Amino acid sequence: MRTRADMETELLARLQVANNSSMFPSTRLTTLIQNAYQWATTTWVWTDLVNGKFTSSVANNEYYDYPADFRSNTIMRLELDGVSYDRKAFEDYLAYKERNPSDQYKMFASYGRYYFIHPTPSASGTNNITVWGSLMADTLTLSTSTTIFTDNKVEGNEALVKKALAVALTRIDKNLAKVEEQEAISLLTKIYVDEKAATQRDQRIQHPKFGIPDYYAGRYKTVYGNFNLEEII
Repeated sequence: MRTRADMETELLARLQVANNSSMFPSTRLTTLIQNAYQWATTTWVWTDLVNGKFTSSVANNEYYDYPADFRSNTIMRLELDGVSYDRKAFEDYLAYKERNPSDQYKMFASYGRYYFIHPTPSASGTNNITVWGSLMADTLTLSTSTTIFTDNKVEGNEALVKKALAVALTRIDKNLAKVEEQEAISLLTKIYVDEKAATQRDQRIQHPKFGIPDYYAGRYKTVYGNFNLEEII
């Protein structure tokens, strides 16, 4: 199953009804598949939907609108003038600012459809802010539309059909509907876990794994887990 039309055909076969039946006309099948895809792409954050966007800083402006096609609260990385800012929970962001009003610690936080930058940019720029976040998935408007699972995670499309089938069967057979939905969740969860595991295998450069004191640091320093492997080697 590659396209929306393929998934609709499979869904129709599993429902065991005639083409364009009064209970499940073609428009209903399309809606079921589209809604299943929306559910799958908003319940999990998929790397295939993560992308970067440019915007411009405004002098003395601390908060900015989320890019229109980003899902809320999904910005995971922000750079301003080429410098990376640390991501913080919004409550921690506010608390830190309150405790340290003059501090210049570079951080950002999301809240709803806004993201906040500290310290507040002092000058306006042009495309000098880069944010990375999760895009809203395609709505599968065409019968030939494909999903993010089509070419590399085909079991994802199987999960979409199962979710669509679960919704269609809710009033007919609640027990079977529950089974189909659980199977859809299991398939997508496995894909997501495998995707995260593959990402986590990539070791970050100079990133400490444990809070080990740096015994090579000066006597009065309290640096933890910050050995410079390049210099040691």
